[in-house]
Amino acid sequence: MDISDSQRLRLRAILLEFLKFRVLAAEDRFFSQPHGAERRTWLSQMHPQALVLSDQDLDEVWQQAHHLYGCH
Repeated sequence: MDISDSQRLRLRAILLEFLKFRVLAAEDRFFSQPHGAERRTWLSQMHPQALVLSDQDLDEVWQQAHHLYGCH
């Protein structure tokens, strides 16, 4: 599915905000979650609108969430 750059950025921001609350509840254990297909399976249940993002976008959002919200 092709999405515009503005839609992609909006979805990334929404996903990042969603992840903030997941991370706060689970702390760094959250980032031990699997990647790729398993991450997409989790998203299909928890935040399906993010599934239109590419794997690269998802990886970048996860890295940003870890940087912003993870235990340091």
